[in-house]
Amino acid sequence: MRKETEQIEHRLAKCFKEKGFLVCLNYQPTKAEFEDPGEVDLICIRDGHLLVLEVKSTFLRKSTQDAWLHKSNTLRRAGLQLRRKVKAVETALVSDVDLALALNLNKNEIASVNGWIVDTSIEHDHELFSGFLKVSIEEILIALRDDSHLLNDPNGLFTGKPLNIDDSLLVEKQNPSTLYPNGFSGGCFIDVIEQQVVWEGIFTRKSH
Repeated sequence: MRKETEQIEHRLAKCFKEKGFLVCLNYQPTKAEFEDPGEVDLICIRDGHLLVLEVKSTFLRKSTQDAWLHKSNTLRRAGLQLRRKVKAVETALVSDVDLALALNLNKNEIASVNGWIVDTSIEHDHELFSGFLKVSIEEILIALRDDSHLLNDPNGLFTGKPLNIDDSLLVEKQNPSTLYPNGFSGGCFIDVIEQQVVWEGIFTRKSH
């Protein structure tokens, strides 16, 4: 489980770097006298917007009870952990020279600090735990790659119409879509996630 989580963290870090984020992976804050915040999985910054990510690798639950236990145990604890870690990172931003250098804080004035629980499962997505957003890794990757158009109904596939691959490619070339009409930035990425822009209209289309 730990090895799998580490692989996910490294892959996620690579994806953030590819979009121009500076990334600090597996940061260990200084322990407080009565509190150990623990290792911070990912710290990412771009355009002054800083993200503190708590990564969870969990399985898909098969019952309502299992999903409830996931929420009341794993995600609740993750929220409490993240609260300590965000506080520790905010302190370290002004006290840890190495972290400041890694995040290039001389040129990156902090505009916002956001903490997210990033889970391999989609259960309880966009709920808050100790005030922190829970979001799926799937959504993060779609938003970073800006390929939410691949979730659209290709040529009427969900309505049972025959699929013409050539026509689908032609439509995509003629009508390119993006989550970032004004260009990608750290702030726009956060807005896309927090406002669930990735999923806009998806469920409506499928239900029809």
